[in-house]
Amino acid sequence: MAGTPPTLSGIVEDNLATLASGASARVCRVGERFVVKIFHAAVSEEMIDREFAAATLAADCGIAVARPVESLRLRAGRAILYPEIEGPTMMRQLRVRPLRSGAMLRDMAAFHRRIHDCPAPGLRSLRDVLRTDIVYGPADAALQQAALRLLDGLPDGDRLLHGDFHVKNILMTDSGAVAIDWSKAAQGAVTPDIVRTEMLMRFGEGPQDWLTNRARDWAARCYADHYRRLAPGHFAQVAEWRAVVGLAWLRARASVRRKAFLAYLNRALAEVGLPLIAG
Repeated sequence: MAGTPPTLSGIVEDNLATLASGASARVCRVGERFVVKIFHAAVSEEMIDREFAAATLAADCGIAVARPVESLRLRAGRAILYPEIEGPTMMRQLRVRPLRSGAMLRDMAAFHRRIHDCPAPGLRSLRDVLRTDIVYGPADAALQQAALRLLDGLPDGDRLLHGDFHVKNILMTDSGAVAIDWSKAAQGAVTPDIVRTEMLMRFGEGPQDWLTNRARDWAARCYADHYRRLAPGHFAQVAEWRAVVGLAWLRARASVRRKAFLAYLNRALAEVGLPLIAG
């Protein structure tokens, strides 16, 4: 059980010990059973506010998350105070307990399904995010325009979308899985959030040796198959969403398996009649 949250004046920045560090922030322990996530200077105010709002919304909806305690301004930068969540990532558990991989991926799909049950009033529109990423991405103008027309014809929605739901953003605690890092959250149709998770599991940051790549592809299929059994209606117009989300990905992040990702993207583009991306 969490203790009393430390006050801003009680956080002694010079004595903070870093527990973890990533591209956007570092996490430090403060007080009794609390952590502070201190964002790097390049991270926008909008992104920090979105993480606070989305995690709070998810907690209010009954989703297992670290509910934000307070938004802070420290000497080191903007920060969010959270209760400390103890447990390894699902990625680590998949590595050390491979015989339970199928069960964990089934639970992951069910967890994602519960998130998608939640409405997300006030969050940014995923459609707008995809449109911006396509327009400012590297695809040529003709492909961009064709993709935007395709996007305009796809359904909208108001569901809570994590935006970065993968095995490194799920902590495995004694009481169950907990979703962290809500900075890419949005509202919209569910299918593109499922597609993005599939892409993150196959082509996101991480090891890329031959054996690991086969395991990543299998895990993505296993997750998607389990989700489809739970909610087949959430797999509407998958080919169209794959093409759109894949093109947006080109701006949003580099693929660690570029050749495999471009083959995946070009299959999606060809399936919906759009021009292909040159390798």
